[in-house]
Amino acid sequence: MSKTYRASQSPLKIKTASSVKHFFSAVILLFMLTVNVMPAEAVQTAGNMYRAPVMQGTTSLTFIAEADAYVHQSNPNTNYGNATSLLVNGANNPDVESFGRFTVNGVTGSIQNAQLRVYVNTNASANSPAVYGASNNWTETGITWRNRPGRISNVLDNKGSTRTNTWVEYNVSPFVTGNGTYTLVLVADSADSIRFSSSEGSRPPELVITFGSGAGTATATNTPTTTLLPSSTFTASPTGTQSPPSTGTATPTMTQPPAASPTATYTPTSTALPSGHTVTFTATADARVAQLNPTTNYGNATTLQADGNSGEIQISYIRFTTSGISGPLQSVKLRVFCTTNGTTNGPAVYLANSNWVELGTGGINWNNRPALTSGAADNKTAFGANSWVEYDVTSLVIGSGTYTFALVADSTDGVVFSSREGTTPPQLVVTSGTSVPTATDPSPSPTATRTPTVEPTASGSVTLVGAGDITSCTRSQDEQTAFLLDNIPGTVFTAGDNAYVDGTYTEYLNCYDPTWGRHKSRTKPSPGNHDYLTSGAAGYFQYFNNVPSYYAYDLGAWRIYSLNSEISVSATSAQATWLQNDLANNPSQCVLAYWHKPRWSSGSNHGDNTSIQPLWQILYDAGAELVINGHEHHYERFAEMNASGTAISQALREIVVGTGGATLYPFGSPKSASQVRNNTTYGVLKLTLRSNSYDWQFVPISGSTFTDSGSTNCH
Repeated sequence: MSKTYRASQSPLKIKTASSVKHFFSAVILLFMLTVNVMPAEAVQTAGNMYRAPVMQGTTSLTFIAEADAYVHQSNPNTNYGNATSLLVNGANNPDVESFGRFTVNGVTGSIQNAQLRVYVNTNASANSPAVYGASNNWTETGITWRNRPGRISNVLDNKGSTRTNTWVEYNVSPFVTGNGTYTLVLVADSADSIRFSSSEGSRPPELVITFGSGAGTATATNTPTTTLLPSSTFTASPTGTQSPPSTGTATPTMTQPPAASPTATYTPTSTALPSGHTVTFTATADARVAQLNPTTNYGNATTLQADGNSGEIQISYIRFTTSGISGPLQSVKLRVFCTTNGTTNGPAVYLANSNWVELGTGGINWNNRPALTSGAADNKTAFGANSWVEYDVTSLVIGSGTYTFALVADSTDGVVFSSREGTTPPQLVVTSGTSVPTATDPSPSPTATRTPTVEPTASGSVTLVGAGDITSCTRSQDEQTAFLLDNIPGTVFTAGDNAYVDGTYTEYLNCYDPTWGRHKSRTKPSPGNHDYLTSGAAGYFQYFNNVPSYYAYDLGAWRIYSLNSEISVSATSAQATWLQNDLANNPSQCVLAYWHKPRWSSGSNHGDNTSIQPLWQILYDAGAELVINGHEHHYERFAEMNASGTAISQALREIVVGTGGATLYPFGSPKSASQVRNNTTYGVLKLTLRSNSYDWQFVPISGSTFTDSGSTNCH
């Protein structure tokens, strides 16, 4: 997210001889022009990477929240640190409070005032919350209602009515007095609820420090680590200097920033990364594991270490979530900062599973460390202390998604890097290729166009993961399944009934967006009957940017179909005709389809859906491999079946995975082809798609033990 440099100057009076006055006036004029031509969008960020202050000239500094989360009284043990919104509610039960933490540095003069700025996302309020100071003893991924920090100040400021899509400013000057770390908590004083953007959202909270006249010069000691935006040809380097792009041929275009104002912001358009441009992501989680202390979690450590000394082996894991990336990539660099000691033989970097937790229950340690999933992508020999080390991981990154990199030593020479809790967090620097493919879903028409193929990973496979029957603002299981997605890279599917109860746009914003919505950029959805309780599924289509009613796309070697069971699926319908034509025009050895209502089901709530037979018949006749559905809120895997639902070899398999978060349903009498059933466990279905086969794995939420897995060849 880009932040605008906002500069303000105070008049400067120079009492001297005329010639000297003119000379200094020219110098001052040149200085002011230099400030005013600073690129208006010189910092572009993605994901939760707002860790450095944004320079505001000589009279103000703006700091972005380094951590934020809301806590919910009805779900006292649930963490909402990854939500894209901050919710505040004072309806007694549930009460909901929101916390934000800022680290202020570079202040050398007196502070005139400090303003907390939060952006109202979806619902305005007649009586907005108050703000207090709180203690700093909490973590973004660990804070809950039960362990939330206590308040350490009286009310600092309070607000009355506010409007949607506006900034709200709170005066927190009595609490923020200089350099240091500050936690601010928003607490409702009425039954009105309100939702603000979080640091994972589009407009993260800001702390704006303004200095009084005569104050000493304020400088930001942390340099923004991210790179530029489409309107400039310069890249902000980690050292704070500007350098031309790798081509060396473009002339920098400097644009006039908006009028100087402490409240002016720039809102970027959410588009794919333009060709030839670079964006830098900071780590969303990192930790080291140590063989000597196999059950110890180091998720809060300020350092990462790699050591190959026998009996003292240490490995470091770093996770990034990338977004806004599509098309060919020119290069991807993992950058880590060597802190206290250099090395004569540095570690190698590998891709690893992302199914690990940085902190808390089940936090990563030596015994539960994730497996490596690739060979060494890059290796290093000697490098010095207090220097950046760059690893080429281009072969491991295919676009937007979640990636975990492991630093593994191949010698007994240990080395120490800064973690994200340290002074210089790890970075992932992505540079786009020479062409820009279509970054959107197919055109919203029944004849959806073919989307670009996602290249397989180094292991020759791609991942498709998801579930149906997902989110509700009154439940917490959707947040738990969303957490599973946080740790599984790849494309996300939804099998309908994505936002309960009626699929309204408000329910999508308030319920789906803070949970599964944080993976919206990599989601290929399908609608369900609850989505159509809003006329024409208007909320679904609005939220998913007018995605087609049904469409197809390629994923690795697979042809994937997102179909719609809530409109006509008769043999002569437009959807059935399109499906037949697309299968004929895009022959593929491996074919998968998903929609909401299953053709076959042992569920007692809904059971079989005979109206779906035309879709099943078409896919069976085409030799498709797999159909995924929801609607029945449980997990059921069938054997491969023929057109009439009889188990045979080399046929079409169905898996019902209505386990995304809605209340689970019972089973009735099992169908003859039903092989595995469970209605006590929430989770997601992870599919590993290879060129001529697939693996399936049901991944349960934390604390559950049921799972199901297997493999089948395409036919």
